[in-house]
Amino acid sequence: MKFNRFLTVVFASVLLVVASCNDDDEIYNNQETSYSGILVVNEGSFTKPDASVDFLSSDLSEGKSDIYTKANNENLGDVLQTIGFKGTNAYLVVNNSNKIVIANRFNFSKNTTVTSNLVGPRYIAFTESQYYVTNYDFANVKKLNIYNNADNTFIKSINFDRYAEKVVEAGGNIVVQTDGTLYNFATNSMDITGHTITIVKPSTNAIDKTVILPDSGAISDLISYEGYAYALSSGNTDSYIYKINAADGTFTVTTLTGIPNVQKLRIESGNFYFLDGANKVYSKNMSSATSAVTTLFTTPAYSYSFNVIDGKIFVSNSSFSGESTSYVYSLSGNQIKSFKSGIGTNGFYKN
Repeated sequence: MKFNRFLTVVFASVLLVVASCNDDDEIYNNQETSYSGILVVNEGSFTKPDASVDFLSSDLSEGKSDIYTKANNENLGDVLQTIGFKGTNAYLVVNNSNKIVIANRFNFSKNTTVTSNLVGPRYIAFTESQYYVTNYDFANVKKLNIYNNADNTFIKSINFDRYAEKVVEAGGNIVVQTDGTLYNFATNSMDITGHTITIVKPSTNAIDKTVILPDSGAISDLISYEGYAYALSSGNTDSYIYKINAADGTFTVTTLTGIPNVQKLRIESGNFYFLDGANKVYSKNMSSATSAVTTLFTTPAYSYSFNVIDGKIFVSNSSFSGESTSYVYSLSGNQIKSFKSGIGTNGFYKN
């Protein structure tokens, strides 16, 4: 579950509603089914086993709902946080069920379930022989678990002082967001929990470097692109994009002057795309730190998820008591499509 919805979903009463892209009761469990296109992740309602995955074809013409349940005749679990891909497998990180379900990414038939040493699993990244999963329970657990790709056995954990959120592979190294914002129940406020990016060497599975970012904001996103890690830090006046060389910990910074509280960052065809706290979507060419920022559009409502896939921008207006509504835009900001998706839509993935 994403933390900016943590209090809402914990204290809200929610309904168990069947999610749908297009209503379809057919059971899609034969081995010839191929979900090659866009996967829509719906985390579901907290404490209920109603997480789901929907499918949307690449040309946006066909949608199918809850493909995991239809393929396996079982519920996926409680809070689907994210999906990672390795080879023909999809790794479904189910946060509040403390498990990773590994399924065939094209027919969604389950292969196995991993539960060893998982406590509030969040995000996942891969090297050739291992995979890395952040665990964070908003209390005492702040760690990175390491597993063997070949047999899914647990290898070890690396513990952090403050935070363990996004994790990516960049240039053969594992890069972990060890900073963010955490709700302080004593002061009824959000506290910044540090300002660091941690680099782990897969050859030793030990911390190699800790990168301290120099601004006063909070890290709100971390992605990987062409061998580099990109960390997004959000301040109250400006926001910042750091391009990090994971081999030596050096970085350069692009300042988004006058654009506060940027929440999500993606890269497509040499351009940054980002979403701010006012639900505005922007683009900026990566080639120059001083290139102009273009405002593309404002989303219809609060956007819980954001991605750019094959020249299209995907956002969602997520509901935790019923169907969410997802939207697709062109890179110039024109709305192409809207469709219903499951409870708590939190991500779009190219498959």
